[in-house]
Amino acid sequence: MVVNGMRDHDRLDGASNFLIWKTKILAVLDKNRIKDYALKVVDVSVDVDPLKKYEEAQAKVKCMILDGVKNHVIPHIAKKDTAMEMWEALTTLCEGTSVQRKMLLENQLR
Repeated sequence: MVVNGMRDHDRLDGASNFLIWKTKILAVLDKNRIKDYALKVVDVSVDVDPLKKYEEAQAKVKCMILDGVKNHVIPHIAKKDTAMEMWEALTTLCEGTSVQRKMLLENQLR
């Protein structure tokens, strides 16, 4: 199945494919001109039209992120309110620190 230009086997599965997934999902978000909603705090206007645009963009980014991850990853981001919070949770979960990454790779080697 293709989701937002990603095949099922390209979905985020964990730290093992995070870098590739991150590159692909950022390209999809950039193509849709909504990448900023995942990477930084976006100001919200109280005017009706800008607020509606903000809410629609948030929903779109959140859906793209959810569509781009495998089911076992979803519980880690399900209760996040914004796309940026989801992105940060995935980054923390999958990138971790270099020490954590080294330990993970050593465990995988064993």
